[in-house]
Amino acid sequence: QVEERSSGSSPRGLTMAEDEGKRKALKLDLGNLTEKNMGQLKKLNTATFPVKYKDQFYLDLVKYFDYCRLGFYADVLVGSICCRLEEREDGGKALYIMTLSILEPYRKRNLASQLVQWILDRAQSKECQEKDVREIYLHVQTSNKTALQFYKKFGFKVTEKICDYYHNIDPPDCYVLRRPMNGHDLAHEVLDINP
Repeated sequence: QVEERSSGSSPRGLTMAEDEGKRKALKLDLGNLTEKNMGQLKKLNTATFPVKYKDQFYLDLVKYFDYCRLGFYADVLVGSICCRLEEREDGGKALYIMTLSILEPYRKRNLASQLVQWILDRAQSKECQEKDVREIYLHVQTSNKTALQFYKKFGFKVTEKICDYYHNIDPPDCYVLRRPMNGHDLAHEVLDINP
């Protein structure tokens, strides 16, 4: 569902993350993703990712509005998180983080952390417990050390390496990061990766 975007930017992986630094933390106002503001998300993703998501990606998001949020600062869209609910092979359900993005000028201001915390809280909600959500997972490009460190702060563990996961991006390999939810244990072996 991803195609390469011809730009001079170096690929940072499909999941963007921020490293909290010395810049002043900002507070996001979270808003719902709707069909009416989908165009704003497309523009945000075009500005923040080294790939272009195909139209089908956005059409599929309609099914997952409950697991997506837009992040606004001073009424300007500066970030987003988009997840989908999936069946797990060994029972229960998982939330998959498809994208996490923050506009460059707003990075290192605690905004990505607020979006990840939102999905962690959502995964622990009564509704998600009733749906038997057992984990949250995502893919991170193996070269994206910043993202690996970022997600580890939230309790995510590297459980797998997939070679040639990405197309037209170097390196093409990714790690799968997982975090168990709602009292469940991690059903995968943890790999010892030090970013």
